Amino acid sequence: MVFLHRLYMNLLPLARARVSWMLVAILLAIHAGVELAGGYDAQFRWYDTFGLWADGVFSGKIWQLLTYGLLHGGWSHVGMNAACLLLVGGKLEWQIGGRRMLACALLGVIAGGAGHLLLGVTRDSLLVGFSGGCMALLLLLTTLSPGSRMFPLPISARSLGVGLLLSEFLLALMDPGLHLPGFSLLGKQLVAWGHHGWFEMGHACHFGGGVAGWLYGHWLLRPRVTLASLHRERLRREQLAEKGK
Repeated sequence: MVFLHRLYMNLLPLARARVSWMLVAILLAIHAGVELAGGYDAQFRWYDTFGLWADGVFSGKIWQLLTYGLLHGGWSHVGMNAACLLLVGGKLEWQIGGRRMLACALLGVIAGGAGHLLLGVTRDSLLVGFSGGCMALLLLLTTLSPGSRMFPLPISARSLGVGLLLSEFLLALMDPGLHLPGFSLLGKQLVAWGHHGWFEMGHACHFGGGVAGWLYGHWLLRPRVTLASLHRERLRREQLAEKGK
């Protein structure tokens, strides 16, 4: 019963997650259109124009830093990102509103793209998917509620957030294609153990998006200037001035 209650409380925000549902509908509709048109092989020009390539951005296609998030590599790819948007984005809409949630997601996409450009394996490696935005939302949630438990995991939100950022950063550095001393050897060992699939994911993108969400969360939690705080500051200055006389 406790499990069902927690599950219900975690799914409840979905009923009011209008922005999250809108994003999911857009991503699914775009991917459905790509698949109906023949998929990646038949519509490579779409991926070349709107996916993220280092050569594309450096040649002036700046829009790719945002539009790559609208394209995906397959139904499982878009499905995982859609699930994350609904579960995490829906909860954030409940807490901070749809506009702020959307702003964080878009910042995460852009920061994820920047992370890919900085730590990308090769200049011709393609990046697509909304996972940078999803990581930003997840890190925003763990930053705003650091002491909460991340159901169904028995760990605190703070621990989950820190663990995700560290693991994504290390995996990005360990990609054998980067040839970084020490890190590359660890990556090659993971590949030898059969974990080559780990390096097919955009860890640099995930890390960049996560950092954006973490920073956005601390920006939201910043001390706000209010009339009460200004009044207290004025009284403090007047008291200091009196003591100085």
